[in-house]
Amino acid sequence: MVAAFALLGLVSLLFASILEAYCEFGRQARPEFRPGIFATKRSYLLEAGWVILLLVGGVLLFIMDWWVSVIGLVAFWLLLPISVGPRVRRRLLPSWDELKRELEREGYNERNYWRGSWWRADAKRRTGPKSNS
Repeated sequence: MVAAFALLGLVSLLFASILEAYCEFGRQARPEFRPGIFATKRSYLLEAGWVILLLVGGVLLFIMDWWVSVIGLVAFWLLLPISVGPRVRRRLLPSWDELKRELEREGYNERNYWRGSWWRADAKRRTGPKSNS
């Protein structure tokens, strides 16, 4: 029974991390790259959803033992953003073929275009090709 709480808690934290990365992308992306749900009032449901999943996961892990919940929450805040955030961003950005003409001038290629900050609403845009000097 306790193992089921641990498993449900970890799965809940994983889904909370995925939703949090999705919401973070929606808040930061330029309007042309932002998912459609962020143009509606329902975006707050996603924000509330990841917070609720985080709390549920923490409580389920706390039922098992308090230190397990601390480890799970540390994993949520430190480890999962490193692995989940870039994957979600890569899935939500347009394909390289759609952006190739614009981003090649800025020095990006197919393997690294999703790592840059060009897609952010507050990103400073480079003008002209990247120099190699």
